Amino acid sequence: MSATSKKMAVAAGAGVALIAAGAAGSLTFAAAQTVDAQTGAAACAQEVSATQVKTANCVTVDKVEGSFAFTQTEVAGNEYLAQNFAEGSKYLCGAKGATSEQAQAQDWVLTVEGAVENGYAATIDELAESPAVQNVIMGCSCLGNPADGRAAANALVNGVSALVLVQMANPSADANTVVFTSDDGYQVALPLAYLESHYCPIVFDVNGSPIADSMGGANQLWLGSTPASYFIRNVSSITLEARDAADVPASPSSDEARAEYAANLPNVGVLLGGQVA
Repeated sequence: MSATSKKMAVAAGAGVALIAAGAAGSLTFAAAQTVDAQTGAAACAQEVSATQVKTANCVTVDKVEGSFAFTQTEVAGNEYLAQNFAEGSKYLCGAKGATSEQAQAQDWVLTVEGAVENGYAATIDELAESPAVQNVIMGCSCLGNPADGRAAANALVNGVSALVLVQMANPSADANTVVFTSDDGYQVALPLAYLESHYCPIVFDVNGSPIADSMGGANQLWLGSTPASYFIRNVSSITLEARDAADVPASPSSDEARAEYAANLPNVGVLLGGQVA
């Protein structure tokens, strides 16, 4: 086992905790939705005025028939991902990156540097063989996805948490910003705190195949509960920076970050028969 793999073995426990944290984030959202639904149902059950019922977003019918089913574990195939995500703008779903012929994942080198005590470099092969690899179903939804758009899907991804990679380098106490840079110079900057509260893996395998077969390139940053505009491809370096508070990038979930984009936000539509528009 290489020195890098040994360090990643030590950090693997943190990766497991991160998946739990990512799941908790999703569950928090789901729980909030459940509370709203229960509140609305309670309001519907009461003898209230038409205005109050409308405010509670309730619709009453004499007789309900039919069935409804939804599964969060359904994943989209690589052909679907390639058609609806990989060909998008580099500024919509990350840097386009190289084709599968140009990007040999096993030879790809990722460096972690900047405001750290122990900078290092690791190949994708080393990452793939390390105990820190996690396999998890994650969602991907482009920020510019229109109503009934197809750029929203789940996929089974293999990767290593970006936070684990950062922690292996022992970031300085004042480090507060993480900058991901692709091979073509495209960059995505995030608050370090955002990585600590979301599951954010560097993915090299999607649905059991190299990521080149679906999203393109040798690797891609995926972020839980985050628009795919931050999903930068072909990450070649992760740089830790100690910025002044005013210069730390806004959280992707903040109003400030959302204001930088058009009004269309990621959306999911449910159609009769379970068909995708």
